Amino acid sequence: MLQEFDLPARWTSLIQDHFAEAVHNLAQMWPDEQSLEVSYRVIEGFDHEFAHDIVEHPELHFHASNQALRQFLLDAGHSNMYPFVRIVHLPSDQIRTVSQLRADDISHMMAIDAVATKITGVRPRIYAATFECIACGHTMVINQPNEQELIEPIECQQIDGGCGRAKRQTRFELKQQDSILINSQFVELQELPEQMKGGIQPERILCIAEHDLAGKLNPGDRVKANGVLFIRSQRKGGKDTPVFDIFLRIHSLERQNIPLEEIVITEDEELEIKELARRPDIYELFANSIAPSIFGMEYVKRSLMLQLFGGVARLNADGTRNRGDLHILLMGDPGVAKSQLLNYMADISPRGRFTSGQSASAA
Repeated sequence: MLQEFDLPARWTSLIQDHFAEAVHNLAQMWPDEQSLEVSYRVIEGFDHEFAHDIVEHPELHFHASNQALRQFLLDAGHSNMYPFVRIVHLPSDQIRTVSQLRADDISHMMAIDAVATKITGVRPRIYAATFECIACGHTMVINQPNEQELIEPIECQQIDGGCGRAKRQTRFELKQQDSILINSQFVELQELPEQMKGGIQPERILCIAEHDLAGKLNPGDRVKANGVLFIRSQRKGGKDTPVFDIFLRIHSLERQNIPLEEIVITEDEELEIKELARRPDIYELFANSIAPSIFGMEYVKRSLMLQLFGGVARLNADGTRNRGDLHILLMGDPGVAKSQLLNYMADISPRGRFTSGQSASAA
């Protein structure tokens, strides 16, 4: 393990040698961009021992890298900027599926290949809570590492100028306006369809995305989530048990698919699309392009093609609404490529996911 006091200096050297221009660009784009992506491959080329230490003791390096980046910006004349270093492109031996996570991975930096299935709304979370003692008016700040529990003072500490009263002798009032709040979001990641063995339910892991990472994902997004695994005891009957659940605190995200809102259609592409739309055989052209190795099934392919494009939502005169979303039921004998067609559609459909009755439920 490297010495903790030496880490900020090493990060400063790395930023100066390899990321000075990227930091300058970050300063120009602030606050729209709040993170500096640093490739693990570059770190490994810079110092192999340093790179290995990041995987083994990630929390220390997260703090040191952010400290070095902010000081670098301050020295360059950019004050009041608090960006984050986001390490990406972890080596293959640090990449796991959800079902491969084990006790040895806890507290290490890992990457999980998965698909986002459930996303909560972005909510403010108290990062550092300020409390005021009602008896004497003394204020104190308590860090809040657990996003599921608010830690309150147990006494008004005299060493900090307080009255020394215990919690049962006074009351501590949370001062929200003086506390530090950050954006926080829970994300559920699920194993990719191609990672699952037949008939086995996909495993899931609950992740926490904070700061500028909150609100980045949508359900159906394929992503490589880099972060630190931590555990919390399962509770039964109001008591902690020796069995723990695994969580991931997300440090950085690498998208495996391009979000729809980021797709830009060029003028040439627009002309090509309009030219295709005027073709009289456009339906046959698109239908035949679906799973071309599967012969026949023209009407099934045409139905899947229409579902992919979707319909137009209409509001009726009586106030009811017809949705433009299409649902299809495929019925047929075993071995006629129903699953192959659906797998193909899941691959080409934005945020598409293939699931089965066996993997989606125990029924």
